[in-house]
Amino acid sequence: MSYIPEDIRRYYNKYGDKEWTRLEGSLHGLVQFKTTTSIVAKYLREGDYVLDAGGGPGRYTIWLAQRGAKVYLGDISDEQLRIARTKITEAGVEASVKTIKRLDVCDMEDIPDHTFDVVLCLGGALSYVRERHTDAVSELIRVAKPGSPLVISGMSLLGTFHLISTLDAADFLENIEDHVEWKRGSSFPEILYSRPGSPEWHAPMTLYTSTYLRGLLEGMGCSVVEIAATNTITSGEFNMPRIAESPEAVEALIELEKSFCNHPGVTDMGQHVLVAARTPM
Repeated sequence: MSYIPEDIRRYYNKYGDKEWTRLEGSLHGLVQFKTTTSIVAKYLREGDYVLDAGGGPGRYTIWLAQRGAKVYLGDISDEQLRIARTKITEAGVEASVKTIKRLDVCDMEDIPDHTFDVVLCLGGALSYVRERHTDAVSELIRVAKPGSPLVISGMSLLGTFHLISTLDAADFLENIEDHVEWKRGSSFPEILYSRPGSPEWHAPMTLYTSTYLRGLLEGMGCSVVEIAATNTITSGEFNMPRIAESPEAVEALIELEKSFCNHPGVTDMGQHVLVAARTPM
């Protein structure tokens, strides 16, 4: 099944406020946000002009603006951008958010070459564009200044499959070829597409290994600086009431997640794979 932008737009228009609350409504989401921002912070300077591609309702955009960045927020969903405008105003950072615009990361022809000091494509945007992920990454590189930081993420292939035991997903295993484009008995790939029509996925999906994303970026002339993962401890665990009710436990959990996220042994075992790179000079 090919990438259909209108389907993803329709899904996130309907998803509404849940995308904003996703990163604060659970300890799992909070850990994801804290881990991701700890990576991005390494490559951010005050005054940088930053593209937040696929930034949805603007949670990362607000975080960037609060740290002195100038931000261009682009997303495919009109509803997510409507929410973003409200949240950005409520946060009092509208002066730092220079543009809020509907954007397909696969085709950013309205943005000139070498525009941004930092380019971000966080969360799952690169997983939703399916076979056009190479176009998307090419566009992200094009709009970045030469030698500038690029941080991308995608849904983790191995991290997703690590949930099979947690979820006791017998049906998924029994009918695996109905859910992913892989044939049992063949070698397992470094990139995997969900099967169209499978109820296991909320939208058509692409799953990546860190090896694949590293190769993709290096093949386009980037220098990979760091690979990390979100939710290395909490992947698949959304209900942690005993931890959530203890501020000390929450603080320790976030500290551990940040410490573990770029350890070579776990970079493929979280929810998202993050890759930080420098674009070609």
